[in-house]
Amino acid sequence: MRRSSILLAGLSALLLAGCGETEVEQETPIRAVKLFSVSEAAGGNTRKFSGTLEAADSANLSFPVAGTVIEVKVEAGDSVQKGDVIAELDKEPFELDVNAAKAELDKSRSAAQEKKNEFDRNRQLFEKGWVSKAALEQAQFAYETARGDVSIKNTRLNQEKRSLADATLLAPFDGAIGERFVDANEEVGAGKEIVSLNASGALEVLISVPERVISKLAQGMRAEATFSALPGQVLQGRITEVSRVAGSGNIFPVKVSLDNPSATLRAGMSGEVSLTTQDGELESGYLIPLSALRATESLSEVFVFVFDEETSTVKKKSVVAETARGNLIAVKGLAAGDEVVSAGVSFLSDGQQVKRMAPPVI
Repeated sequence: MRRSSILLAGLSALLLAGCGETEVEQETPIRAVKLFSVSEAAGGNTRKFSGTLEAADSANLSFPVAGTVIEVKVEAGDSVQKGDVIAELDKEPFELDVNAAKAELDKSRSAAQEKKNEFDRNRQLFEKGWVSKAALEQAQFAYETARGDVSIKNTRLNQEKRSLADATLLAPFDGAIGERFVDANEEVGAGKEIVSLNASGALEVLISVPERVISKLAQGMRAEATFSALPGQVLQGRITEVSRVAGSGNIFPVKVSLDNPSATLRAGMSGEVSLTTQDGELESGYLIPLSALRATESLSEVFVFVFDEETSTVKKKSVVAETARGNLIAVKGLAAGDEVVSAGVSFLSDGQQVKRMAPPVI
C-alpha cells in the first residue's frame, strides 16, 4: 500500500511537470558553431620575404606656421594620447599679431559706426527734402564700404588667432613617437617635420616583392609572419596593399596587415612573411576540412555554410570539391578570409542565426 502511494505521487509530479512545460514557451537557443578560416591555397608555391614592421596609421607631424621651437615635450618611444601637446613655438610674435588685428578691427568698427550715423542722418534729411539723392547714395556707399572693411579685419583677426593656436602641436591620435627631428630653440618653417607618430594597435609588415611574383599577389591573400622577438610563434595576416608602381630594381612594395599583433611587437622590427601564391599550372582553390562539406540528397550540389560576421548568420554557398588530402579537401568557390562552419553542418540551414564558438580555455 505504501509502495503504491509513492508511485502515484511520483506520477502526479511528472504529470504536473509536463503540464508546466506546455504552458511555458521554450526559446530556441542560438547554436554555437566552430569556424575555419579559409587561407591555405590548394596549390601554389610558398615564398618568403623579409620585411619591416610599421604602424598601419602613421604621420610626420609639423607646425603649419613658421617660428622658433620653444619646447619639444616628447622623446622617441614615448606614448601619447590624442590631444597631448607634442611641441610648442614661441607664441609672443603670434600674440602680438592677434593684438594688432584686434586693434585694427576695433578701429574699423568705430569708423563703420560713424558712417552708419552719417547715413542715417542723410536719410532723414533726404526724407525732408533737405539733401539730394546723390548725397544720400554717397553716404550709403561710404557706410557699406566701412562694413566691408570690418568684415576683412574680422577675418584677419580669426586668421591670427588660428596661427596662435597652430603654434601648439597636438597629437592627432593615440600612438607612440617614432622619431624626433628637432630640438628646442630651432627655427622651423611651416611644414617642417617635428616628430613621427605611429598609431597604437594595428601593425603592418612592409615587404619588397620582385616583378616576377607581383602578378600572383592580390589584396586579401592570407599570409604568415614570424619575428625574432616572438620565437616559435607564427602570426596570421593578409595582404592589404599591393603597389602598382615599382621601386628601384623593379621591386614592388607590398603591405601585410597582422590580424592580432602581439603587444611585444614594435614599429621598426624586422620579420619574415610567407605567402602561398596561386600558379596557373597547379591545382586551384583552397583547403578546408572535409567535415565542412554538405551535399544535397541527390548529390547534385555540394555546399558549405559561410559565417556572416555582420548578421551573425550562416549563408549557404555552393563549392566544387576536388581532391582530398587527409582530413582536408581542395574546393573552388571560396575566397581567402571566408569563415566556414567546420562541424555540425547537418544541423544548419541557410540564413540561420548562430554564434561563434568560444575558444577552449587553456
